[in-house]
Amino acid sequence: AAPPMNSGTNSMTNCTKDLRRGGFTLTELLAVIALIVLASSILFVAGSGGAGAALDNSKRIVAGIASGARGQAILKNTRTRLIIYTDQGSGRDDDKYRRFFGIVYEDRETPGQWIAATQGDHLPGGIFFDPDLSDAETGFRLEYPRSVSQAEGSGDGFSYYEFSSNGNMATEFTNARLIIRAGTLRPSGGTLDVVVDEGQEFTVAGLIFRRAGSTTPINDPEEALR
Repeated sequence: AAPPMNSGTNSMTNCTKDLRRGGFTLTELLAVIALIVLASSILFVAGSGGAGAALDNSKRIVAGIASGARGQAILKNTRTRLIIYTDQGSGRDDDKYRRFFGIVYEDRETPGQWIAATQGDHLPGGIFFDPDLSDAETGFRLEYPRSVSQAEGSGDGFSYYEFSSNGNMATEFTNARLIIRAGTLRPSGGTLDVVVDEGQEFTVAGLIFRRAGSTTPINDPEEALR
């Protein structure tokens, strides 16, 4: 006798039921994917926002600029300075104040004159150089960035760290500290002030310039605040 016509259909139905029992339905898979996406977005927001993330990014920027300044000293075989905009004069640029970093090198043909090696970089908003906790020299005035040789003494005011022509730190900057921290810029009475608000006290880090021109990071807030 011929087999029942519906035996194949029953087998397929049973197979589908078995697959459903052994795996996920399309709806279940979509639900799992949605949960993964949601969890990922939460982690991204938590890990990429706030002053802590800006400080981490700033540490990388400052370390890169320091390395670039040392590289310029070796490449050009001349003195090089890492400079930080700290101008309190009438022609100041508030957006640059204690957030704008650059590199200049001394003109070998005309000692005492300087040339911009880069266009400069800003730290992320809310992160500032702290001159009180740092060991930078002050009083360096220059029109920056300019690619032509110019004598210091006019232009914007900068704090600075200096590398020797062989890439080592200049003697007075050996083991010098460069500290950055979270704060809020508040112009007042014709001057600028970076105020550390409540909750920002320990959002601070930096680096130490070693004799050979390398740097050591300062990640411990208590060490940075010493």
